[in-house]
Amino acid sequence: MKDNKCNLCRKCIGICRKTVGMAAISYVENENGDAAIIFSPDNCIACGSCAYICDPRAVTMTDVGGKRIMITPSGRMEFKLKQCSKCKDYWIPEKQLEYMVQKTNIPLEMFDLCPDCRD
Repeated sequence: MKDNKCNLCRKCIGICRKTVGMAAISYVENENGDAAIIFSPDNCIACGSCAYICDPRAVTMTDVGGKRIMITPSGRMEFKLKQCSKCKDYWIPEKQLEYMVQKTNIPLEMFDLCPDCRD
């Protein structure tokens, strides 16, 4: 049940819940005592905090074109990236942006430009 890279340290769970404020990652055990880290694509905002903190690199994140691809112990997840209206680069997961707008009440239009294109 456990991914061969994942050491079940649970750092990803802590950063997701305590720092980011989401609950997209869970630790589960079956009746045999086998354990696994499970990622929920519905709750994940694709911020990548779990990938940054994962020492054995069991969680990886790659931006390819207009998608962020995350490989986790429980599988592959893909998220659409927002495109900068000026330079046309893709720069942030749309789900992460929606979360930021919800938490800060900053209008969505304020994020039309990537950090490099802002004045």
